[in-house]
Amino acid sequence: MPDENVTNPLGLAGPKTPLNQLIRGGGRFAAVSADESRAAEIGRDVLTAGGNATDAAVAMYFAMAVTLPSAAGLGANGACIVHDSKTYKGEAFVFAPVAAPGPINGVSVAVPNGVRAITLMHIRHGLMRWEETIAPAERIARAGIPVSRALSRDLQVGAAALGADPEARRVFGRGTGTAVSEGDNWVQLDLAATLGVLRQRGGADFFSGTFARTLSDEVRQMGGNLPLESLRNAVPQAGPPMSESYGSFGGFKVYAAPPPMAGASALAGWDGKPGGAGGVAGNSEGISGFVAVDSKGGAVACSLSMGQLFGARMMVPGTGILLAAVTSQSTAVSPLVIANPGNGEFRFAGAGGGSVDAAYSIGALARAALESRQSVGAVMTARRGQGGYLNAVACPDGIRGGAYKCQTAIDPAGSGLAIVATSP
Repeated sequence: MPDENVTNPLGLAGPKTPLNQLIRGGGRFAAVSADESRAAEIGRDVLTAGGNATDAAVAMYFAMAVTLPSAAGLGANGACIVHDSKTYKGEAFVFAPVAAPGPINGVSVAVPNGVRAITLMHIRHGLMRWEETIAPAERIARAGIPVSRALSRDLQVGAAALGADPEARRVFGRGTGTAVSEGDNWVQLDLAATLGVLRQRGGADFFSGTFARTLSDEVRQMGGNLPLESLRNAVPQAGPPMSESYGSFGGFKVYAAPPPMAGASALAGWDGKPGGAGGVAGNSEGISGFVAVDSKGGAVACSLSMGQLFGARMMVPGTGILLAAVTSQSTAVSPLVIANPGNGEFRFAGAGGGSVDAAYSIGALARAALESRQSVGAVMTARRGQGGYLNAVACPDGIRGGAYKCQTAIDPAGSGLAIVATSP
């Protein structure tokens, strides 16, 4: 039986209204928001245990690989932006798609490079021990986790596409031929073993150690080509984000993901330029996002893409890793963070899923929250999935000077969760 750590303590069975909480009085503010509810709960737990925003984001990254692999598997591409509360600097971690040397069954698959980027992000900005950030995801993969509404929604659309791959069919179908559905307790022992290796040996084993050799061998058995050199050479980009100045005397910076990711689209939304004409999201479309903000003003926002819903629709045997497809959608993501590199003040962090227009939409949401002083929950309620599902944390007057005005929210059309954590 799953223990209390792997159940949904909130008992959310139906569509959720956006959480739009404000902290009253002198309380300190911390919050998370994600496209999948259990991942958000894990991020919250990390913050309340003393971790910072980076620790929470790392934990949510691995948790979403368990709970929402359709849009956030370990094979996904994407980008994260960190605002460090100690250095006051912004840094982007971009894991752009790199096609493996050989396709599988005619499908171009991406070299998995996200674990490497997240490992580096944790080394540079995390506080907790590495193994503490992975253990929650490993635990829910091993003990089982109720299939969330977010994953169930994606399976209703994409389950048939997984049928051609025997490993994906086995894992998602529990060996019955019928895909798992909302509320089913879903155990993923192969993925738990992979996470256990990463917890014990560190993230480097994924791209240059024993696990990397296993991954390479298994892909070859699938008919593909993923030599060790490809894993070692798929180096994520870590450095300055795209940015533009904001506020009196340009003290704040609006950070977005640099090329080849869609930072320009996020900044266009922030600047109020035309764009983002996408329709209402109906499923993740293989794109997801999550954000974390700690009480010291540290912030992380991440956007991920599998290239399409369920990526390449192929799972590497014995690993639980769903491979990503290489498509134009692979780079159509960008989170957005607004902070002051001069004094460390934080104002906004956001990321979205469900649409290639989510990057633009999150920029537009930031503008509405900060320039027009609108409630992020009210803006999302009005949009209701238009241009993607959005996750955001906003402090219009800064987290240090106006924590009582800070808000976090999710799109009511999606199936995510936003949680506020406070301390005296």
